[in-house]
Amino acid sequence: MMNAARTEKFRRRLMEERERIVAEWAAHGGASGSGDKWESRNMEERAVQITSDSVDRRIADDNLNLLAKVDLALQRIDDGTYTSCASCGGEIPAARLEAKPAVSLCIQCQELKDRGELQID
Repeated sequence: MMNAARTEKFRRRLMEERERIVAEWAAHGGASGSGDKWESRNMEERAVQITSDSVDRRIADDNLNLLAKVDLALQRIDDGTYTSCASCGGEIPAARLEAKPAVSLCIQCQELKDRGELQID
């Protein structure tokens, strides 16, 4: 079990991370994408823009996934389950939470997930 001061430290870190992700998401087109400027471009410019738009969309999608993880971690803090593994219920080591505050799995369960032996929603 984590003390209140340490829990607040993690909440602040997660909120800062959330703000950073939202800003980066918006910088890469956010929900609207960048699809404006097609009228007078030659084929090479269009190809470059399509590639750039694709990269921006991929970054925005990755940021949305990370944002969901951060929001889940904040919810887990509120629920009092932040330090418990979402799969096995065991304790997530403090060092793991320090390294990656948005994690929800202990190291063993994360390894199982990475090998495809554990399915988590």
